[in-house]
Amino acid sequence: MSLWLQFDGAMATASFSSLWKLSRVNELSRIPLSGTQILRRFGPALLVASSYYLGTRIGFAWTPSGQPNSTFWPANAILLAAFLLAPQRIWWALLLAVLPAHMIAQLQSGVPVWTASGWFISNSAEGLIGAFFITRFTRQESLFDTVRGVLTFVLCGVLIAPLLTSFLDAAAVVVTGWGHGYWHLGAERFWTNALAQLTIVPAVVLGGVSGISWIRNSNSARRWEAVLLGVSTVLVSVFVFGFQSAFVATTPALLYFPLPLLLWAAVRFRLAGLSVSLLCLALISMWYTMHGRLAFPYASMQQNILSLQILFCLVAVPLMFLSVVIDAAHRAQESLQFVSTRLLNAQEQERARIGRELHDDINQRLAMLAAELEQLKDNPSEVQSRVEELLKQTTEVSNDVQALSHELHSSKLEYLGVASGIRSWCKEFGERQGMEINFKVDVPTAISSEIGMTLFRILQESLHNAVKHSGVKHIDVQLSERSNEIQLTIVDAGKGFDVEAARQGRGSGLTSMQERVRLLSGSIEIQSKPMGGTTIHVRVPLEAAYVAQRAAG
Repeated sequence: MSLWLQFDGAMATASFSSLWKLSRVNELSRIPLSGTQILRRFGPALLVASSYYLGTRIGFAWTPSGQPNSTFWPANAILLAAFLLAPQRIWWALLLAVLPAHMIAQLQSGVPVWTASGWFISNSAEGLIGAFFITRFTRQESLFDTVRGVLTFVLCGVLIAPLLTSFLDAAAVVVTGWGHGYWHLGAERFWTNALAQLTIVPAVVLGGVSGISWIRNSNSARRWEAVLLGVSTVLVSVFVFGFQSAFVATTPALLYFPLPLLLWAAVRFRLAGLSVSLLCLALISMWYTMHGRLAFPYASMQQNILSLQILFCLVAVPLMFLSVVIDAAHRAQESLQFVSTRLLNAQEQERARIGRELHDDINQRLAMLAAELEQLKDNPSEVQSRVEELLKQTTEVSNDVQALSHELHSSKLEYLGVASGIRSWCKEFGERQGMEINFKVDVPTAISSEIGMTLFRILQESLHNAVKHSGVKHIDVQLSERSNEIQLTIVDAGKGFDVEAARQGRGSGLTSMQERVRLLSGSIEIQSKPMGGTTIHVRVPLEAAYVAQRAAG
């Protein structure tokens, strides 16, 4: 029964974060609050308090008789998860809500008042310390999505915070006479708290951030796979820890049985699935160990519990990193597929644009020129008077064809060099578009063709976008060399645009620019906002040419 209460407590803790996002409190309102408004204002704090109370009661249920330390203590992990999901400005409100829940649960279990008070201080300190450092070094949305986020959580939430407060816990036990053996109690409490943090916090935070979207977005096969994983984990855990082996010497070998299930959870269901599976495994194993089913038959119950706690923690950490690395690789693959699709679309759009240029402009002008020549054939006497006009039209068509050719492949970059070729192209482009392009160059080093072509394509895309959308007649372009890298800066004071909206839009210009720079190990920074102008800053290391050559070879 207690096992299922623990599962209910975990689910209740995960659900309070979703309610949290719905609360939008108007603190200045003087209108009497309705029931719904009261729920939105005080519901999250009450839910945290009730989850903490339930976690405390379950912690006592998992405490061996006559022992001051529990084998699994969810309350601290629930409090840390609540802090990570809540804004810092209301952490104090959570502590006020948790205080009565803590004292009631402790006193109901027969804990002396002073011991319970000391534990509240240490529990609160553990959650505050862990949450403060975690939120300082990483953002909530990337906490369990990146290697850095998981590393921050393990160091700050699993190692540092429990290590600093577990011995404070032990001091409260020893000073109030609730237990003896300060260092031994402190070590036991550290591993108990660390295991709870590893198994509860990721599941609650990920559930709070994504809610039930995973269930909605997954197909039936995926859901049945999750059910199969859960049932398998429970059955294997009961088999390994619930039955005494006939051969006592082989009992520790059975501890390897759950490992494939944990790998299955980490690979298929990422960090949330791993945490839930490990939580189930830890609860069942601790429950049976408390009741005499010893995984290590030649050791005491306390030694068995400590060994299992250490084992689960050491297994959980590398599996967490494995899960986040697989998740990052999966996202990178999806991103590459998205970029490839966008680039193929860009290629088709460019072909369509060239086709329109040839058909709608140049082809029609050539047809008109042919028609006029046909008229001259019928009226030879008008040749002298119209030859100058026909020569002008022919020259314009030739210039436009040449410009279109340079857009596709500028031979000037090969014959004049990158800097001079870009300068010449900027001059021609400005004359065709009726705008002034102020081009400045400060590059003492010869620029390779790979870097030059990348910068030229980015400049082309930027100037075409500026002509279409900025509404300006003056653009500043600077090509310079700084700190062993080539930098291209394009600035206009036009209408600007929303960069994020443009990245998510149907156009592929920004994606193409970013992909070109990425292939040369460079970076591109786009600063713009509506009616605030646009600045594009590109940095490409000079060594990128050799990298590109090796990749091509």
